Amino acid sequence: MNAILKDQNDFFAFLKGSGVPLKQTWTPQQCSQAALAWLVDQNDVIRTQFAVTVTELKDNDQVMPPEIQEALSILVDN
Repeated sequence: MNAILKDQNDFFAFLKGSGVPLKQTWTPQQCSQAALAWLVDQNDVIRTQFAVTVTELKDNDQVMPPEIQEALSILVDN
C-alpha cells in the first residue's frame, strides 16, 4: 500500500476514492463519521479491505497532521 496522507485533501480523496459520499466542506472527523455510516451498508469484503487499508495508513510512520491522525483513529477504533 503506497497511499500517503499528507493533509485533509489527501484524506478526503482517499475516502471519496473508496466510495464514501462526502461533502467538500466537512472536517476530517465528519468524513470519518460518514465513512462509518457508509460502511454499515457495505459487504464484508469491502469492510475488511477498508479496515486493512485504514490500519495500514494509521500505522505508517509518515508525518501527518494531528487532525488526520485523529480521524483515522475514529475509523480504526470503530
